Amino acid sequence: MDLKRLLLASVGAFAVFIIGDIVIHQVWLGEFYRTHAQWWRRGEEMQSLRGLMFVSQALLAVLLSFIYSKGYESGKGSVGQGFRFGVLMGLLLALPSNIMNAVVYPYPPSLILSWIAGTFIEITVAGVMIGYLYKLVYRLPK
Repeated sequence: MDLKRLLLASVGAFAVFIIGDIVIHQVWLGEFYRTHAQWWRRGEEMQSLRGLMFVSQALLAVLLSFIYSKGYESGKGSVGQGFRFGVLMGLLLALPSNIMNAVVYPYPPSLILSWIAGTFIEITVAGVMIGYLYKLVYRLPK
């Protein structure tokens, strides 16, 4: 395993998660969340836990990059491999947990579908980023 590749891919995926979460949860779903504030922690409480969210996102970025590295095939298109990886991981991370959420919590189907779509897109983009950056390391001057 190449640590430089893993770190660069992890940083790229982490950036995708930060930007993606802002777009998904503040821009796209922010009004829904404000309208249904009774379902969520208060803003101050969420703010106090923000560090834990960053740790979770960083852990996801590192784990996805590590898993990608185990299946990486040199000589094949890295962006294509990253896209395939992102789609598969996106389906894995978006569908089962959100279907379970639909069973356990009284959330409207529109929210569940939004979470599925948002997670799928975010993870797919992260997969492309991981694929691109994983191969980029060997193109950089030494």
